[in-house]
Amino acid sequence: MPGFIRRRTANWNLDRRINAFVTSLIYCITMITLIVFVAFYFYSFVEQSNNIIENQLSTLAKNYEYTFDSYKNLAESLIIDDAIQYYVLSNGKTDKSFFDLFNNATNTLQNTVNMHSEIRYVSVVSYNFDHILYKGYGSYFPKYFPIVYMDDYANSIYCRNPGTLRMSFNDAYNKNGNKMLNIYMPIYSLSKMINEIGLLCIILDGSLFDGLSEENMMEYDSEVILIDINNYIMSCSDKSLVGSTFEHANQLTGSSGNFKLGSNLYNYMKIGKWNYYLISRVPLANMYKGTITMTIILAVLSVLMANFGLIICRMIINRAYKPLDTVIQGMNSAAEGKLDTRINMENVGIDFVKLANGFNYMMGRITTLMEQVKLEQQQMDQLRFNALQSQIQPHFLYNTLECIHWQASADGNEEVSILVRALARFYRLCLSDGKDVIHIEQEVDHARNYLIIQNMRYDNIISSTIEMDEDCKKFLIPKITLQPLIENSIYHGMKVKEGRKGELRITIRREDDEVIIVIADNGTGMSENQIKKMNDSISNYDKDFGYGIRNVNKRIEILFGKAYGLHFERNNTGGVTVTIRLPARVVSEYEEVL
Repeated sequence: MPGFIRRRTANWNLDRRINAFVTSLIYCITMITLIVFVAFYFYSFVEQSNNIIENQLSTLAKNYEYTFDSYKNLAESLIIDDAIQYYVLSNGKTDKSFFDLFNNATNTLQNTVNMHSEIRYVSVVSYNFDHILYKGYGSYFPKYFPIVYMDDYANSIYCRNPGTLRMSFNDAYNKNGNKMLNIYMPIYSLSKMINEIGLLCIILDGSLFDGLSEENMMEYDSEVILIDINNYIMSCSDKSLVGSTFEHANQLTGSSGNFKLGSNLYNYMKIGKWNYYLISRVPLANMYKGTITMTIILAVLSVLMANFGLIICRMIINRAYKPLDTVIQGMNSAAEGKLDTRINMENVGIDFVKLANGFNYMMGRITTLMEQVKLEQQQMDQLRFNALQSQIQPHFLYNTLECIHWQASADGNEEVSILVRALARFYRLCLSDGKDVIHIEQEVDHARNYLIIQNMRYDNIISSTIEMDEDCKKFLIPKITLQPLIENSIYHGMKVKEGRKGELRITIRREDDEVIIVIADNGTGMSENQIKKMNDSISNYDKDFGYGIRNVNKRIEILFGKAYGLHFERNNTGGVTVTIRLPARVVSEYEEVL
């Protein structure tokens, strides 16, 4: 697509391109503004809608909590009622007062049923004798109750923590598909609370959940779902889902919240201390449909305003920038390499005389400046090279002289003579008659003297092996290249290894038109991250990276190009290997620094 646009606009003149740019800019700004505003409006609307849903869900949850609490209180009042207690504690029909106790308990249950129309029946089971007392609404008779109540009680769930109240929601007592809410509470002796003497069962019409939801109709045609602790759906606007498992239960974290799945927004809330959740499911399309009209109105107004602004801008552009066509033609000619291009000031208009004069003067200066820039760049590279080289300081000088002093004072050892002789040769090679580039053979001698000095200073801390191809001796290398790398191996690799002698191996070989110098040690080594950081930092500024090593690499890059320089890697001995890559040159364009 960008290539197609470039091809279509390649031959357009300036005013046409500016018009196209301004047109695109105005429409882009309009679209971005519209999108941002609509997105903000959508976000605010959704947040507001979500708050409304949460408030309605909270109100509905409180209603459920109140209803559940009322049934809990009802059950608790029944199990401590004197008539129920005496009936359950009796010995059944063998007890002389059984029928009086039976009638009193029956009256209590009947009063309970009469006061609560949603109760289908109430049953009391005594564990002292084989008899079930129940009282139902109207002529309702639970023929399945004696058969299944024990199994249903065992399969019910504890619906509140703490507490002994248990509930189930099924059609176990009618077998006709109409589910009921079954409430169970153990009956304990008031004199001995640890003794469970019976069971209270309250059977409620399952449609009571529908009544609670209908009293608090939710916004946006949302669907309200009630689930228990086992994710069993007890109530739902979609009746076909009642009795199934809520498939997104893993999203319910905490006592309340919301989440989006597919095209639906789910809000959920735990019902007080009860082990039940209320969930509302709202199609996002229902929430967004209220913003569509506003979006259309804003879009129409934005397009009208953009078109009006575009007409005004085009009029201004066409009048003000038409003379630039001639100037642009001259610039295009210069861009093609025609440095003798000049603009005829008679054809550009009075407002652009200064621009034309400036262009003509610029073209006159370009040719002169090009040669000047080339010369200055060569000088700058040489100055940079000299500045970098001057920064490599022999930091060990004063330590070595101090070592010589103390060694000479302690004992007249001949090692002092060796040390002084190596130091003298070391600095003689450092100076190299002012040369910046020397032969590899000289640089190797410089490294040998440095190793002698360091072994004298640190009690033969390192053994070294140097292997060099004969034809590599006369190739060029920047002065003081090997010493900083050897110093780095000693101070940061071997010197930190207490009680262990380090090994250093230097190999110099030729590969085609290049010289490869490999310096390998068996020091403490570095991690892969440290190696990577070192390689990345060789040519770039890094305050934590070794200054001398960066100077070595930078001098090689300035003299020979970025294709040459240093590369670090880990080796099999646990130490570090640095590879120096140089061009295989004896005499070249760098003769002036030899």
